[in-house]
Amino acid sequence: MQIAVALYPGVSADECEAFTCVFDQLDGADLVGVGACLGAVEGPGGGHRVDATFADVQHPDIVLVPGGIGCARAATDPGLLDWLRTVAPRCTWMAASSTGTVVVAAAGLLGNRDAATHWLAGDFLAEHGSQPSTERIVEIGNVITCEGRITAMHVALLVTLRVAGAEAVALVRQRLATAAVPSPPASRWRRWGNRRRGSRTGAGPPRPRNQELDAPDVIEFRPLMTHPR
Repeated sequence: MQIAVALYPGVSADECEAFTCVFDQLDGADLVGVGACLGAVEGPGGGHRVDATFADVQHPDIVLVPGGIGCARAATDPGLLDWLRTVAPRCTWMAASSTGTVVVAAAGLLGNRDAATHWLAGDFLAEHGSQPSTERIVEIGNVITCEGRITAMHVALLVTLRVAGAEAVALVRQRLATAAVPSPPASRWRRWGNRRRGSRTGAGPPRPRNQELDAPDVIEFRPLMTHPR
């Protein structure tokens, strides 16, 4: 199962981790960072590594679009937008969190339907024909949008349920709970960002994993608002 994470300058490390900490624990999941060119991409909270270009990844099973301060520029990036348009009908699920929803809207994948996004990104979303929803999670066809990094983890668990079943969700949650004690390891996205910062500064401990990203006791298996395809 190939899971493609859309990476662009300014993408948030926290939102990448919120998505990927779940899929890191899913058997058979092949996480790949996808971007315009191979190598480093910097963003708030750390760096990311693009493993494959847009041309290299044409049939991912799941596409993740994290938010970040670079969303405005990403929403005008023709390479990224064309790739999202290409893979959207081919993938099983596409999930966007926070301001990543703006990028998906800019690709024309939401139409004029309401979507969940960061509370400060409503005007950006409206520029691309969609309105911000008051709901935390909104499903539009095979695209699921959510308001931020904590709900991104919920969406990752929801997608896991859809593609792998309840037993897989239970196993992922068990692994996350086990990994969180006594010293929570970062996902590979956070580990790579920590190494990048260490190589630049030469000092300082790795940034600790966000404790809010422990598996929630209650998972919103059904999005609060659903639009047809």
